[in-house]
Amino acid sequence: MRRPLAGIAEVAAHFGIPENSLRDQVYRRVGIGALAFKVGRYLKWDWDDLDSWIAAQKRQKQTEAA
Repeated sequence: MRRPLAGIAEVAAHFGIPENSLRDQVYRRVGIGALAFKVGRYLKWDWDDLDSWIAAQKRQKQTEAA
């Protein structure tokens, strides 16, 4: 089943960061902000992209620790 796209409030809550920090990441195109896209005037994220980003961060940490 396909999950609905996530909005800025949902993503900020999911990662435990302020919405303004997330908006700054979008503006600078870094971190999870780089995954955002616009639907009309709204910022949206695909949950699958966020899950993949988290997995990549975990792999990178494991590689650095080895």
